[in-house]
Amino acid sequence: FIQRHDDKPFFLYLAYNAVHSPLQGANSYMERFAHIEDIHRRIFAAMLANLDDSVGEVLEQLRVSGVEKDTLIFFLSDNGGPTRELTSSNLPLRGEKGQMYEGAIRVPFMMQWKREIPAGKIYDKPVSSLDIFATSVAASSAMLPKQVEGKDLVPYVTGQQDGTPHSTMYWRQGGRTALRHGDWKILR
Repeated sequence: FIQRHDDKPFFLYLAYNAVHSPLQGANSYMERFAHIEDIHRRIFAAMLANLDDSVGEVLEQLRVSGVEKDTLIFFLSDNGGPTRELTSSNLPLRGEKGQMYEGAIRVPFMMQWKREIPAGKIYDKPVSSLDIFATSVAASSAMLPKQVEGKDLVPYVTGQQDGTPHSTMYWRQGGRTALRHGDWKILR
């Protein structure tokens, strides 16, 4: 896809199932991690390494095609590690996937845009996956609809804009809810 479209702007949405249940590791990756005794941890490591290699292939193709520095990339994950399956740990954060604690919702995504965002930049203000749309629209110089929940994060991440993109945030999943205002958070 990247090779066929590297001569013009493109949008690529690539959704991996890994690392997610059902936990299944490819044989070559299972062999690579044969030294891990716990079978659940071995399968998890195999799936994670497979995912990492695949993402690496995508990034390498962006480099080969000469569009890496002009490509805005978001990498987002299912919220929090599945600690009940004994495959990961969210320490020192409390909670896990499906909860409203920081172990489930603390880091919504990573982003890279080599032309605009300094490498290794860590932005510690609250953001949301809803910001992906607003940031992408701004990057493409398209018109942003009037009623959009997200914010263009690039001015905040690069320091061109002070403050925080969101003073108040709200999460809901089934009967679980959380409200964060500033540095305070309440859970139900």
